[in-house]
Amino acid sequence: MKIKVYIKQAYPFYYEDFKKVFILLCGVAIISFLFTYLFEPFNVNQAEHKISSLWILIVHAFIPIPTALGYLFLLNKTVKDTSRWTLGKEFLNLALLLFLIGLTSFFLRDFIYTNPDNWSFRYFWEEIRNTFLVGSLILIIILPLNLERLLYRHFNFLKQIATPSSIIKSSNSIQINTPILGEQFEINMGTFLFAKVEGNYIEIVYSSVTGFGKLLKRMTLKEFEEQLNPFPYVFKVHRSYLVNLQSIESISGNAQGYALRLKNFSEGTITVSRSNIQEFNRVLTNCNKK
Repeated sequence: MKIKVYIKQAYPFYYEDFKKVFILLCGVAIISFLFTYLFEPFNVNQAEHKISSLWILIVHAFIPIPTALGYLFLLNKTVKDTSRWTLGKEFLNLALLLFLIGLTSFFLRDFIYTNPDNWSFRYFWEEIRNTFLVGSLILIIILPLNLERLLYRHFNFLKQIATPSSIIKSSNSIQINTPILGEQFEINMGTFLFAKVEGNYIEIVYSSVTGFGKLLKRMTLKEFEEQLNPFPYVFKVHRSYLVNLQSIESISGNAQGYALRLKNFSEGTITVSRSNIQEFNRVLTNCNKK
């Protein structure tokens, strides 16, 4: 049960900036090359080599880069709400990526080795196994350590910011215009909790006598945010979430950033992304001062 809870911990989604991803993959490739070159962890039969051992190590270290870029590109397009990314999802997707890299190495055997059994199950298993042996450092050691580092850092940040309890609520209402003619609506900022992206729509959540209610409107989060500029306590905590800071009940830290629990909303927490933490601290502190 502890493992199940642990892998459900929020974890940062690092794959949106492809420049940084490429640099990271190059760094991993260099480490992989140095590891296999210096320690020679795998038995080799040089008589089967079509190219030199040095070039074989280079190929195995750097060929995974395009495979990884392709997989992470598709992953980035598939994941719509990165605030729900967890350590378990990170483990699973990196394990799948390692499998694909091992598969790529298996398909390259005919270009590297003269062995007539290149296409046997034995060598298929060997390439997959070797890839996981090299990549296990990331899966088993680096990911949990990074999670603990982020949790510790965000816990320390939380001690430096003011709590939201002193924020004075406002009951101002505002007319919201949508791109669809005749679908304007009014929202009470005293009950507005947050808005989130839902495909081509946004879902607006507000508190009510029964707990909370929802509105689905065909407009972008940016269009909605721009019309709420007169209200400084409305803050974009994540690329998919806009939150009324007046509605915060408590703040806790997780690996993605902060996790906000809102008043009258019982369906979970909302993540403040790592890139927005500094600005979030500033805005929340200013709101409290007022």
